[in-house]
Amino acid sequence: GGGASLRPSAAAPVAAEALPVAEPHCMSALWEATPFQQFQYQNYTGPSVGYASADVQPGAIVKPSGRRKALLVGCNYRGTSAELRGCINDVHAMRDLLASAGFPPREMTVLTDDGGGNPPPTRANILRGFQWLVAGAREGDVLFFHFSGHGSQQRDQSGMEEDGYNETICPCDMDAAGQIVDDEIWSNLVFPLPSGVRLTALMDCCHSGTGLDLPFQYSGRSGGWIEDENPSHSRGDVQLFSGCQDDQSSSDGDVMLFKTGGAMTNAFIRAYQSSPEPLPYPEFLRRVEGGLRERGFSQRPQLSSSQAFHLGGKAFSITDGIVANTNPQVGRIQRRKIRPARDFGSMGGLGMVDGLIAGAVGLSLLDAIF
Repeated sequence: GGGASLRPSAAAPVAAEALPVAEPHCMSALWEATPFQQFQYQNYTGPSVGYASADVQPGAIVKPSGRRKALLVGCNYRGTSAELRGCINDVHAMRDLLASAGFPPREMTVLTDDGGGNPPPTRANILRGFQWLVAGAREGDVLFFHFSGHGSQQRDQSGMEEDGYNETICPCDMDAAGQIVDDEIWSNLVFPLPSGVRLTALMDCCHSGTGLDLPFQYSGRSGGWIEDENPSHSRGDVQLFSGCQDDQSSSDGDVMLFKTGGAMTNAFIRAYQSSPEPLPYPEFLRRVEGGLRERGFSQRPQLSSSQAFHLGGKAFSITDGIVANTNPQVGRIQRRKIRPARDFGSMGGLGMVDGLIAGAVGLSLLDAIF
């Protein structure tokens, strides 16, 4: 959750209970069998509070299978008051990077709202894309998810979020269909993954710091991981690079090869291409943040993870370095029930959408409120 200036007061502590947790949504479709256009979405809400035991393999490195798959989502919200300029360019740039890393074009689903032939990034298509991406995933597989567009926050009523807010992403039909909450993303994209499957995610949107509800956040100050007070644990090896902290806006207005794009996407790509060999995680993050600073952006990128792997000396690669599960319990663990955050004045947190800020090279500032 985000909104650090509105820290909610704590309710009475609650004991974490070992409650039955259903196994993840069945994703047994053969890897090659179902292209996105024919893939059928199955309604799935994920586990409620409670956890189950899981097998662990501390320090185990998984050999990549060679199977690679990606979901790339770009929303410019064309023709609306929230229109952005660079999100579809972000998706095209990321598609090119992944193609150079060996992702087959037939295994990359692209959702954009430019009328260019790709399926639109509606709420239904994005949720279907999550399930398509993880369908049939097995040990050694490598997945990638990229979202560039608007992000927002909604008050959390479950008492799980430390700051009282859920993070959301905004589909192109959000006015009619609603936003997608981080709980839904975790349930459909993160929790179903088996041990030994790598999912790298890049979210270039506002309030994206904990946009996948991953339990561990990297602290540059300590050089280690900080676990959420109420963590959501899973078996897969999932890492999220987010464009900013939960309480920050992300910038749309950087220029790469004469095309407008998201500052975080461009900084990520430049950092990844800056060395012929994979960089250690701390150095990679320094280069991402340094690239943002050099171009005048104040947002602070964040790394979160499903596994608290040892960062020292480990190099970041989209396609390698997969770790097996180290979480002895999986599910949603509630150690403390937190009261919902306050409204933002008369509008309320539910009514506010913070867009990517169109910031650099003379573009106008955008802070859209619906």
